[in-house]
Parts: sequence; C-alpha cells; structure tokens
Amino acid sequence: MTKKKILVWETLATVSGGQKMTLTILDMLADQYDFCCLIPKEGMLSDELKKRNIPYILMGDQTLPTGVKGKQVIFRYAWMSLKNIWKSLGIIRKYKPDMLYCPGPAALPWSAVCGTLTRKPVIWHLHHIFLDGATKKLLNICGKFKSVKKIIAVSNCVGNQIVNDAANKKVKVLYNPVDVKKYANGDSSKILAEMEKQFGFALDKSRISIGHVALVQRSKRQDFVLDVIAELKHKGLETVGIFAGEARETEYLAEIKDKAEKLGISGEVAFLGRRNDVPDLLKMIDVLMIPSSFEGFPLAGLEAAAAGVPVAACNVAGAEEFIRVSGDGACFTEDNVEEAVAAVETIMANKAEMAEKGRKFAAGMSNEEYTAGIKAEFGEIV
Repeated sequence: MTKKKILVWETLATVSGGQKMTLTILDMLADQYDFCCLIPKEGMLSDELKKRNIPYILMGDQTLPTGVKGKQVIFRYAWMSLKNIWKSLGIIRKYKPDMLYCPGPAALPWSAVCGTLTRKPVIWHLHHIFLDGATKKLLNICGKFKSVKKIIAVSNCVGNQIVNDAANKKVKVLYNPVDVKKYANGDSSKILAEMEKQFGFALDKSRISIGHVALVQRSKRQDFVLDVIAELKHKGLETVGIFAGEARETEYLAEIKDKAEKLGISGEVAFLGRRNDVPDLLKMIDVLMIPSSFEGFPLAGLEAAAAGVPVAACNVAGAEEFIRVSGDGACFTEDNVEEAVAAVETIMANKAEMAEKGRKFAAGMSNEEYTAGIKAEFGEIV
C-alpha cells in the first residue's frame, strides 16, 4: 500500500517539549505516512530527522518573542509570513503532500492559507497558551478556514482559546503521551556520584531535591525556583535544586547564576544544561517544579508522573490542569513564593499517595494509547 505524504511545519530548530512531541508523532505514524519537514535551520531537530531518514527543507529563522507582540514584531511577522507562504507553496507543488500538519505556532496561519490555495487538508496541533490577543484573534480567524479540518489541542485550556464557533467545532483534546516504561525505569544510581561531586556533599533523604526540567529562558521561571529554594533553606529545610535544560537565553542563565550567588544558595543548585538522562534525574528528585504560567500541558509533568515524582505547579493554564486531572502534586498561586514553599511541604508530607496517583494517570497516557488516538484523528482526514 502506498503511504500518504504529509508536509510538517516546525518553527524551532531545537528539541524541547513541542518538538519532542512532533518527533513522537512522526514515529507513531511512520508505518502509514511519509513525511517532509519544514524547519528553520540545522540543529538538534535536523539531527533527529536525519536519524529517522526524514527529509527536511530549511526555511530560515522564524523565532518571535513570547508574550504580547509590539508593532515592530507584527510587521516582522507579516513579512515573514509572505516569504514563508510563497516558499511553502513552491514546496507543496514539488512534494505533492496529501495533507499539511502544523504544530509550529507561528506557522499555523501559513498552513491554513497554503491549504486553502492548494486545496490540501490541514491539521493543526496546539501546544501553547497564546498570551497575545492579536495572536488569538488571528488563530480564530484562520481556524475557520475550510482547509483546517481538525485542531488537536494538548489540553482543554489550550483548546478553549479557539472561541469561534466554527473553529471550535474542529477542536479535539488529546493529552500528550509519555513513555511510561522509560521514565518508570530511570535509575538515580547512574548519576548519583556525578551529582554528589557537583554539590560537594552527599544527597540523602535529609535534603529535599527540587528539579526543574525545561529550556533555560525567562518564561520558564528558573529564577522563581531559586527563590523557593532560598526560602526553604531560610526555614531550616535543607534543599538542593537540579536544573536540566538547554540555555536558550544565555544572558538569562548568567542572571540566574548571579541570583543564586546573591541568595547564598550557589552551593545548593546545579545547572546541568541539556541532558539525555532525564529519567535517571527524575528518579533522584523529590519534587518537580513547574512555575511557568503559559504551559499548554507540561510534558515534564507527565514524565515526572511516570517516574513517580510529584509536581508543584502554578495554578494557571495547563500546569493547573495537569495537577487537577492527575492528582500528582499541589498548586500554588503564580509568583507566590510562600505558597510554593507550602506546596513543597504538602507534597513531602503526602509524597507516596501523590506519586501513586501520578503513576496511575501516566499509565493511561501511554504511547500505545496515544498511538491509537492520533492514528484515528489523522485517518479521518486522509
């Protein structure tokens, strides 16, 4: 049987939560579909595509600042859109895909326009909370296009951003999957010696280990986690912080390292950079912290749940939804250090019960379950 062809839009060259999810879906659908990916430049994502023998085309830089967009950014996006739509139309004519799949946020309107002009069906995959009103308005307008056949959302709070009646009818919520076995079978002993060398003391049950797994950028709020660690220390609770993630914003990394020095906790925190052994790291921590307020549905939270690690998360968007539906941890008011400290203390007092709830929730989010769901969604279109 001849495989259907799908053109995939990604707007980042790295591999963070959204790109990990895209690669997972490509793996799940590989037996039924062939892919060609549009990506901005060479990088970790292109390396992963090469491993899978998936062809890709470089489209140029497509990064935009998060949050509210000023006039300058809007003009830049308009010019970027014209260039990318024009180039994408040429690629579509050459590649002749059966469908367009767009998980990259900036490219969502482009795919809708290209789908309309080439009469190709489009699937959007929404991972993000969009903080800018103009962005939400644009997505609601483009979501009405007949070319956009389905809008997959990673959570209810993400899907609820599509408020237009015609577009909202296309929304289907599919919580992200997690490789349960991979994270359940992490082994902290593999990296314990490295961590103890990093800190200069033994990591034992007398210390609370707080983890943060995300790109190092201002919006992920590593600075807030430092404040929480400092406050726990002030209360007499021995605490260490383990930060894993590529430094997307190097100036911010320098800032938080300087902040750790000023808070007097530089000896109790480790910035490890990008890691390929996150399952082992998770098995070593007591609490994963998710303080960012724009999470669609945190993949790191699902990974922690599979590993049996409770989560302390801010009470906004997908972070709050994750805690509510999984029972794996506790929420705190956004930017409230005292409440975050209380959430950590609550978790430590109920760790076994919360961890068990997390494991049960993760079991229902397995790759096997998700594969069946995502194949059904794509199968309805082509």
